[in-house]
Amino acid sequence: MKQSDIAAVIERDLLRAESKPNANIVACWSSARTFRYRGRQGDLNGNFCSLRCQDWYDAGNPALHQESTTVYRWRDDSPMRMGKHGFLINCANCGQEFDNKGLRCCTTDCERSYRERQDNLAIMAEVGMEPTAKRRCRTCGARIPKWRKGRKASSAMRFCSRKCARRPQDT
Repeated sequence: MKQSDIAAVIERDLLRAESKPNANIVACWSSARTFRYRGRQGDLNGNFCSLRCQDWYDAGNPALHQESTTVYRWRDDSPMRMGKHGFLINCANCGQEFDNKGLRCCTTDCERSYRERQDNLAIMAEVGMEPTAKRRCRTCGARIPKWRKGRKASSAMRFCSRKCARRPQDT
């Protein structure tokens, strides 16, 4: 093909009137998932891909695709940040932060231990016993472990870790 023929083909493509796409593809207002716009259908507004997204948005929640700078508070008034799959929360059993997918514990072992602990507390309440109060860190409020690296921790210990000992106290 000659250079002039190639230039003519390119010119023809550039000057050709834009044809309308046969489907109107839009992004959902809540999840930003793309879908074919079909207009209003019953209870479903045409701006959302599903009733679930519409209900989420109508409840006053932010759009899922937007970067949220809002700090949410959940258990014990601790701040929550958005993770890859959900909120970053502390495990109900071990206290380690994990990406929440609707669960309260980070692993099945932690969930098992948590349920076992709750069952033990229920049995103790039936008998009239109360669990002993755990010592709390003066900086972050976490439980101070009784054992650390195979040795019993001192009863004079005031912080859960060296990191907390270096931080200024909240009092």
